[in-house]
This record gives sequence, C-alpha cells and structure tokens, in this order.
Amino acid sequence: MHGYRGLTGRRGPGYGERLLFSIALVVVSLLWITQDMAAWATATCAVGAAGGAVGVCYFGWRYIRSRENSH
Repeated sequence: MHGYRGLTGRRGPGYGERLLFSIALVVVSLLWITQDMAAWATATCAVGAAGGAVGVCYFGWRYIRSRENSH
C-alpha cells in the first residue's frame, strides 16, 4: 500500500510544524545550556541551538513564501 497516507491524508509535517519544532529545539537547547554539565553536553546543546536557529530561518522563510503563494 504505497499510496496510504494515514488518517490525515497528508505526506508529512508542513513548514509551519517544522518551524515550531525548530523554535522548540532552540528553546530547549538554550535552557539546557544554563545547566552545569560536562563540556561535551554543553557543546551538544550549542550545536542543537545553532541547528534550530538555522531551521527557524529556513522553515520560517519557506512558511512565509508558501503563505504568499496560496493567496
């Protein structure tokens, strides 16, 4: 059943959901950075925050562009 898309009929999360996930990744990573942890854990949180920020920029831009094209 290759054509089965689940109950929602959608292929996957849209740009709006991906934008929210990226924002959540930034927030959680920045909150964990404030804790006293090992250096590798702090570095992992910094990478997560940076990756989330890139995701916010990219998916935010794609979300805005998709909303402009729908009108």
